[in-house]
Amino acid sequence: MQKALVKDLTALLGRGAVASDEADLLRYGGDALGVYRAFHSAPRLNERASAVVSPESADGISKTLEYATRNSLPVVPYGRGTGVMGAATAIDSGIVLNTQRMNRILKVDADSRTGAFQSGTVLENAHRALAANRLRLGHDPWSRPIATIGGAISTNGVGYTASGHGAMGDQVLGLRVVLGDGEIVETRAVPEALFGSSLNHVFIGTEGSLGVIAEATVQAFRVPVTWEMLCFDFPEFDSGFEAINEVYGQGLRPTVMDYGDELASDGSGGRETATLYLAFEGSEKRVDAYVSDTTAICSRHDGRRGSEAHVRRYWTNRHASALRYKRNVLESEGPDDARKSRSAYRMDYLHVALPVSKVLEYRRKCERLLSNEGVEVREWSVWGRPEFFSFLISGSENGDDGANLGRTVDRVLTLAQSMGGSMEYCHGVGLKLAHLMEAELGTGMSAAHRIKRALDPAGILNPGKAWG
Repeated sequence: MQKALVKDLTALLGRGAVASDEADLLRYGGDALGVYRAFHSAPRLNERASAVVSPESADGISKTLEYATRNSLPVVPYGRGTGVMGAATAIDSGIVLNTQRMNRILKVDADSRTGAFQSGTVLENAHRALAANRLRLGHDPWSRPIATIGGAISTNGVGYTASGHGAMGDQVLGLRVVLGDGEIVETRAVPEALFGSSLNHVFIGTEGSLGVIAEATVQAFRVPVTWEMLCFDFPEFDSGFEAINEVYGQGLRPTVMDYGDELASDGSGGRETATLYLAFEGSEKRVDAYVSDTTAICSRHDGRRGSEAHVRRYWTNRHASALRYKRNVLESEGPDDARKSRSAYRMDYLHVALPVSKVLEYRRKCERLLSNEGVEVREWSVWGRPEFFSFLISGSENGDDGANLGRTVDRVLTLAQSMGGSMEYCHGVGLKLAHLMEAELGTGMSAAHRIKRALDPAGILNPGKAWG
């Protein structure tokens, strides 16, 4: 079957666009979701596709999906494999659709402040193309040196500048997408098109399960006249969160907002000072006013201004983990082995969205629940908006196969849902959280399934991810 599949795909796309050797199947077999975080989904990380196709255009994607629909073959879209939820995990006997050859910068329009890119364009390369025109990409995640435009849109990723520019999906103006049966759909690349801008959101954040993004036009932003970043240290988490809430409540909208505390490094079990990073941009007069007002607010909540050296270190190192991943995994001779050996301990990082009024209550409930389960919280944080709450946890290394930590993760995520929140704001659903989607969507689940059947009638697009 594999030989026939490869022969057919080669006839469609050309010899250089199809691979089926063991090394390629392993290289494109998964993303950064490791066994230690996959919990009950861990066995699926070992599934193996039958072929990897690497088209160069929307037409190549269309031919692949039309063939896959005709033959009922699952297709997994693959950008750079930097996602952390398993959305790019291969499926047995299926096809991995690798977009890395689709990396052309199609157009930069300095007057309209837009950029058009093929979906496999790495975010850093898109940013550089815009920078040559005194523009910048509004999406700046930790993974900017390695993630792709298509991947960021498909997961609706959140980055450091989300406070000022929103998630990746908020910056999308137009898309060129291929549906499950091979049909190519294009939306108008203008703000607030009569219907097309709404149609974009069918594909934003749905992880290639409703269509494969081939090209995207995104809003770009002028390099600001003035940019100032500052930090404040607070004696404990609650006071800093209250300061953040007041900053936003008064309409002071920073471009960057990152706040959190960590477990003390001295082993005492206490917590380090909670630190808030903020950046403002605009005219010099406006930035001065923002800084002055924010400083007054933070002072009222016991915040102390931190050093400029601390701020520079934070901003300079924001992509360091991505560069390590690129060096140690993506550029290694065996990415599959490197991915699987990255962590020797049980841990997870969770990102929930909640009504602002529920954040501190949720944190207190999580503290009790996690403590009762013997799970340690290494960091509490808020990132991008006051509603975006995150925490890093670790479980016991002794005799725990991960089952307890996995059950505990489900409990804190469903707790967020029960308090009117969402179980994930940052990385998508993927394979890892698909089993919680019915609780997430509630009465909307049946409507979501009808949309899926309409756009992907054969059910070939990334099955088992996002929609369960």
